[in-house]
Amino acid sequence: MVDWKSRFEAFVARKTQAAAAASIPGYLQMGAAVDPSGLETIGSEWTSRLFDGPFFESPIPARGLPAVNAVFVQSADKNTGARRPSDLGGGATDMHLIYEGLSRVRAQAVMAGAATIRDSQMILSVWHPELVRLRQSFGLPRHPAQIVATRAGRLGIESGLLFNVPDVPVFILTTAEGAETLKRQVDQRSWITIVAAPGEMLLVDGLRRLRAGHGIHRISCIGGRSLATELLKAGVVQDIYLTTSARRGGEPGTPFYTGTKPLHTTCVLRKSGQREEAGVVFEHLRVR
Repeated sequence: MVDWKSRFEAFVARKTQAAAAASIPGYLQMGAAVDPSGLETIGSEWTSRLFDGPFFESPIPARGLPAVNAVFVQSADKNTGARRPSDLGGGATDMHLIYEGLSRVRAQAVMAGAATIRDSQMILSVWHPELVRLRQSFGLPRHPAQIVATRAGRLGIESGLLFNVPDVPVFILTTAEGAETLKRQVDQRSWITIVAAPGEMLLVDGLRRLRAGHGIHRISCIGGRSLATELLKAGVVQDIYLTTSARRGGEPGTPFYTGTKPLHTTCVLRKSGQREEAGVVFEHLRVR
């Protein structure tokens, strides 16, 4: 029998140690940011020094859907497909300050597609001690809830760490058919909640129910590309945090957005990498 508690504690210790030991060069502002009115700022002295200023995010909508951001790292030739995000060359600043940091430090939940997390031995959370303290200052739980989107309901419930930590709530957005597939396994795990909706309204209706019924007001989505494209096409994403590597690579032909209609965005700010991360560019794009 798997000792999930020990496995989770070991994972947390490993991720925390790696984040605390990482050399993070930080970013430098490129030009002036656009007028940030209407955006909210977050940060601490530590994050502001490394990010070269405040981090912006959109406010929670007055009603209906939660605020959603989408986080990507891409190679210089705009590929996002890779076995691990770090393989794309975004660097330690992207990994520890943005991807596992500021983009989710105020989020009640982190969201991913089934292909991204299936059978994975991970929890999507904040790890650097400075960012953990910042998250705690907002009165949020140590770890955000985990959201998994799947139409078919084929998930590694029995084998995935994400699904077997009672202290970390999990929400599965799925169809009625997917809910039936998952029912037996989920019934044995009280910390997992199925949110079922019709296939054509799965994401929009599911997100609306997460806010209204479960208090999920802010979500950070890490993909994959299919999920991110669906969210962007549905118009539920406000902010895109995009880090572009200085090197080519990744799986060819894997841009973060594959929709047929143009994606209209405004660049809020642009940052450049330093030292060993020279050539890396971070952009905060606000979806119009």
